[in-house]
Amino acid sequence: MFKWSAVLLVIWTATLLVAVLVAANSKVKYFDPKNVLHQSALSLSFDISFVDALSKLNLDLAGSVIHFQQGECFCQAIAHGHINSVEKLAENKQFKNIIINLDEHKSLIRLIPSVPAVAVIDKASKLRYFGPYSSGMFCNQGDGLVEPFIKNWQTAATAATGATIISQSQGCYCNLSEL
Repeated sequence: MFKWSAVLLVIWTATLLVAVLVAANSKVKYFDPKNVLHQSALSLSFDISFVDALSKLNLDLAGSVIHFQQGECFCQAIAHGHINSVEKLAENKQFKNIIINLDEHKSLIRLIPSVPAVAVIDKASKLRYFGPYSSGMFCNQGDGLVEPFIKNWQTAATAATGATIISQSQGCYCNLSEL
């Protein structure tokens, strides 16, 4: 009896593990699955166009971290802890946190392929980063892509170049073209 119980426990555990991995992999998506952001970001004027589009919302963008959300995105719940840590880091570095709900600002969806997404605009109103918070299934702080652009926004190398646009990342993202 003991041997069968142990065998059944191993089979049940393996089945459960496989089910979790299959469910997790079904949520892993490309941030920019149709390469729209990738193609747009090739333009030398993308940084300016992006900030101009956000400026139409009558927000003070200088020195801000902009968090893009959409109400039906399960991945935002998964990334909640990481999003909170980015908000705290932004506050510590004297950045404003601005939350933009794309349900209310649908005109921006043409610029933003997936959520959760984040943009960093420096104190001179220059776009420094746009893309996902992180890569990977669970969007953990350890996988963060955005933090260096908040921590080091004043460095000469960052200031001399244009924005970093991350479009080819894989993780838990809700593609806006599918919603």
